[in-house]
Amino acid sequence: MKYTFQDSTELPVQRDFIKDLQDFVKLCKEILPIEKASYLLNEKKRKSTLLVESEIKALDGFETGVSKAIQELNKNIEGMDLSSVKDESIASIASISSRKKTELGKELDDNVKTADFELDQLSTKMLSLMDSVFKEGIYNSVDTYLLQQEDESISGKQVSFAENMEYWFGLNFNETLLKVDHLYKNFSLPIWVSGGLLHREDRVKSLDLSNHRVVSIEYNENEHFEVLLKDDNSEHIFRIVADGNTFMIFHNDHDITVDEELVQSMVKEDVLLLIKKMKQYFLVGVQSRALLKVLIDGKDAISENRVFDCLKIIAVKYGDLINECLVRGYNKEEITIKIEHPDETRTEKYVSKTEIFRQLSDAGSAGLELADLMNVTEN
Repeated sequence: MKYTFQDSTELPVQRDFIKDLQDFVKLCKEILPIEKASYLLNEKKRKSTLLVESEIKALDGFETGVSKAIQELNKNIEGMDLSSVKDESIASIASISSRKKTELGKELDDNVKTADFELDQLSTKMLSLMDSVFKEGIYNSVDTYLLQQEDESISGKQVSFAENMEYWFGLNFNETLLKVDHLYKNFSLPIWVSGGLLHREDRVKSLDLSNHRVVSIEYNENEHFEVLLKDDNSEHIFRIVADGNTFMIFHNDHDITVDEELVQSMVKEDVLLLIKKMKQYFLVGVQSRALLKVLIDGKDAISENRVFDCLKIIAVKYGDLINECLVRGYNKEEITIKIEHPDETRTEKYVSKTEIFRQLSDAGSAGLELADLMNVTEN
């Protein structure tokens, strides 16, 4: 598929922008009321906590005041010593106060547990709603990929960044064991070994790494790449660090790429091809991805009730593209793209500004703010 504006200029993102736009609007309509409910629940929880703290403080003040007043009663009745009566009275007040504070604390704990359970359900629902849009619909984000392999199990993570927002995916891979041979057949690197029967002489040997396990990979779209490879007994451990077409290779922490003789025996194209295959593995080897968390300014966006701020970041990106669609289109009230299919047939796809505005306005003032950022506000 090839995606263009109506004037046949290619879209900066080769995706069905109209579908992504409609999916994003649908997300906004569904998630904004849920976040509002979460905010109100958090406010109720906060106010309940403050109220109980205030009541406990008042009880402490009352207990102190009564105890002090009793202590100041120094008169005896017809020569009787009232000190024991005063002590029992103070102890009784303390007991009553303690019991009341325990009741208040238990009531607060019950309310907090109920609120936390409901908040957890809302959080799970919001994360589920955001999953599909965050997988594909946030343009120009920067992605970092991580892979770890331990005990014949592979785990992975994708961390993506857009402005001051980051979002994490858990990655499930097709395989449970990943070796160099799975990515590139007959890969080897030169190392120094000692040889000779009578004299120990160092010589260069080409070591086959096909059976080395891929212990970890870290790769981001700014081109930094790092991989750790180990054989079964950890006798030969290799670490490859690359930036673009420049790389360093460490054999047991010794940089072999500064050794001229080893470099002469190294096939640079093979190393670059292996690196390419490992980067591609995060596309072809991932079975599924699941959104784990969304952060804004380093804090959890859902628990901090800042999902709306995340939506605004996406809305600005979509607004820029909507504006360009309108500038390059023939009807200034329609957001239109052209799609060129593999069989070279061409179709157009569009949605009206009015329709997008209408749907967003259903979400109240927050929806209207998003509509303004997306350049679909009615004139």
